[in-house]
Amino acid sequence: MKITQNTFYLLSILLVPTLLLTTKNGSVAIVAITSLYSLFFLVKNYSTLQVNNFDKIVIGCLATYFLIYIPTAISDGSTLRYFQGGIRLLFCIPIYLALTQVFKDISKESVLKYLSIGVILGSIGALILAIYQHFILQMDRVDGFLYSINFGYLATALLCLSSSLTIFNRQLRPWLVLAVLSSCTATFLTFTRGAIFAIPLLIAFSYMVSWKHINWKMMLTVVVLLITTSIGTYTFSSSVKKRIDYTVKEFVNIKEGDLKAARSSGTRLYLWAAAIEAYKESPIIGLTYQEREALNKKLYNEGKVNDYVRDLPRGHAHSQYFEMLASSGSLSFIGIFMMLLLPMFIFVKHFWNTQSIWGFTGSVFVAGFILFGLTEAPLQANTISAFYGFMLATIFALIRNEKYNHKNDIN
Repeated sequence: MKITQNTFYLLSILLVPTLLLTTKNGSVAIVAITSLYSLFFLVKNYSTLQVNNFDKIVIGCLATYFLIYIPTAISDGSTLRYFQGGIRLLFCIPIYLALTQVFKDISKESVLKYLSIGVILGSIGALILAIYQHFILQMDRVDGFLYSINFGYLATALLCLSSSLTIFNRQLRPWLVLAVLSSCTATFLTFTRGAIFAIPLLIAFSYMVSWKHINWKMMLTVVVLLITTSIGTYTFSSSVKKRIDYTVKEFVNIKEGDLKAARSSGTRLYLWAAAIEAYKESPIIGLTYQEREALNKKLYNEGKVNDYVRDLPRGHAHSQYFEMLASSGSLSFIGIFMMLLLPMFIFVKHFWNTQSIWGFTGSVFVAGFILFGLTEAPLQANTISAFYGFMLATIFALIRNEKYNHKNDIN
């Protein structure tokens, strides 16, 4: 059967969330194939391609994370690891440019349908895998084909998408409700605190963004589902209860100034302090990984960090923001703004102006990654950065189509 150009892109939009947590790098492969095909598409249709100011902003959002690390990589002279996250966002630029053309001929109802099906399949698949690992394999923290923290963040990212789409997609709403429950439960079974604690904050953010425009009945339904699932998981899973109680105890220790007793959360504070010291050493472009390792050993000898920080390879800060601050210096502020804050502003503004599903969905999706970045550097990871870049490219292209091509609008 011959797959048309439009069908190819719709299948990509379906398969990326479907394969995100149910396969090992399956979604990354789809993003890579779509990027290569998009390059071919752009070369073939170069004469009809029109790049406006909005496109230039989007290209900047997808390229800046790569560009800000060029000075540090040159200073290091020995590794391409600095670009491991940024290069995947860079590869999503041709996808965005191709989608701006393709979406002129694809109804938004079709995009909504394919994306919703992908999120539903991906969320249910994530839950099945999590249940298998937790209850059959007796794993304390499920991780799928990833590290448990990354699995938790991506499950929450699917939760952001499924909960947003539930509000707008009447046709698939029962299945999307199931996706909300599935992705939320899968998140809890990873015991990833940065993802779990992001859920109530994302609910609050959704209310803040949408209080003038949203269907309150559907919003309340989603909130009740999330709260019920959270309480149920805490009540019936002793492991989840133990993890949450352990976190509360750690916060008490930190409040009392005993960072060593708060081994996990306290260590993160040490890591962030070390990242700030790295920034002080080189505030313009940051330190290389080798220089950060040496600095951490020095800080340990001075009694300012613990042994975990001393021995950590590359001086990893376990925070998107502190990691970028340490390794790209003041350039990190540009990177954070372009990669996270500016997309958030564009999506929120578009939703307020048009009550668009894509503005709201994009806002909640990016808000999730802003929160994830507080306690980990998720956008350095292969699967996460590819997924984030792909979804940004897709949502930006949909919003561009609404701004400049007013056919087939849906609200």
